[in-house]
Amino acid sequence: MKIKIFNYTIKITKNRGKYNKKWKPPSKLDSPEAPEGLQYRWIRAEIMKGRWGIKSGLRNGWSLVKAKRGDRNKYPVITEGKFKGCIGVGGLILASVPQEIVDEIKKYRRELN
Repeated sequence: MKIKIFNYTIKITKNRGKYNKKWKPPSKLDSPEAPEGLQYRWIRAEIMKGRWGIKSGLRNGWSLVKAKRGDRNKYPVITEGKFKGCIGVGGLILASVPQEIVDEIKKYRRELN
């Protein structure tokens, strides 16, 4: 439909539903879906280097997530250093932890409060 007002023509069209999806800005912290029974968390690389060390993190059930061949183009991968091949960005590394441990941590924190 066209409407002419003074020297301007206004064209009105109906949205046919093509673009109903909401756009969200891309995030550098996107991560792959966690397998059943695991949760992914972003942790600081400094924690893994410091007093607690990698062995402590792994002892508590945490493990670093390595990028698969198909994931290398989708997610940011660390290319050099101690954590080469792991998914990470800006000093954060993606780690997985079993759901049971996450539930125990939540229970412990609830009891503290």
